[in-house]
Amino acid sequence: MSCTRIHYINLLLFLFLTILFSCQKEIEVTLPDYDQKLVIEGSIENGEPAMVIVSNSVPYFATLDLNTLMNKVLVTDAVVTVTSSTGESEQLQLIYTDQSPVYIAYVGRNLLGEPGKSYTLKVTHNGQEYSAQTSIPQPVKLDSVWLGFMIAEDTLPTSRVQITDDANSIDYYQFRVKVHGKKLHDRLWVTSMPVAFNDGPFNGQTVTFEVTRSNPSSIFTAAMTDEEEEEFYRVTYRKGDTIYIKTSMIDYESYQFWSAMTYGIAVGQNPFMSPAPVPYNIHGENVIGIWSGYGSTVDTLYYPE
Repeated sequence: MSCTRIHYINLLLFLFLTILFSCQKEIEVTLPDYDQKLVIEGSIENGEPAMVIVSNSVPYFATLDLNTLMNKVLVTDAVVTVTSSTGESEQLQLIYTDQSPVYIAYVGRNLLGEPGKSYTLKVTHNGQEYSAQTSIPQPVKLDSVWLGFMIAEDTLPTSRVQITDDANSIDYYQFRVKVHGKKLHDRLWVTSMPVAFNDGPFNGQTVTFEVTRSNPSSIFTAAMTDEEEEEFYRVTYRKGDTIYIKTSMIDYESYQFWSAMTYGIAVGQNPFMSPAPVPYNIHGENVIGIWSGYGSTVDTLYYPE
């Protein structure tokens, strides 16, 4: 290559970089003031007491650590009561429980969920009262459940279920999974995708679903090693795993909430995506959240070694 050509290329490169950097402009972005809301997340299931977590919302870009969670996010001075449609009432107590994602929650003792009943939740905090109502539908039993392999040589199966839908009602389903294995021991139930769905496409029919462990919470993954995190996010099963599959029937309001949440999970944690509106069933000023009733059954699978 001649010296003249090299000089010409260098000149073009210099002009390109000059134009590139001269076109840059510093832009200042002023974020709008954050409107903090009270967040109420509660559930009651057949045979189980109610559990409610009360917290304050935080901005998307806020730093969330254990100290912030315990001292600024979680609300520990609320009064939480649950009343059944047949008149039984109980004030929930703030306790430590490994059934809560954040290890503490307002939990009942004596009032257990019953199918066919509705339950009213009331939360009082800072002089404000918030309320919601849900019901527990009748649970359904799976026809069968098994490990599903893509091909004969496959060693990493998923779980599959068969269910016969009731043709005389509009039903709303949710599947959840727990895995207890050598390297993975789920503390909480993990939802599948979609998080909730209705029986519109298969009303009254016998259908088969693949139930995958799709949406584990990432709240504590920062403390995991790379190997632990890889296990934590897996959707297939390993030899030696015991797999619990929970089939839950939910009411329409709960279905609306969880169906909308499916979109948020599907698009990931991209702050630049347009958020889908989420229909909450908590009533009150400056509050968001959900109060869900579950009519559930649990089936167990074991993947032998």
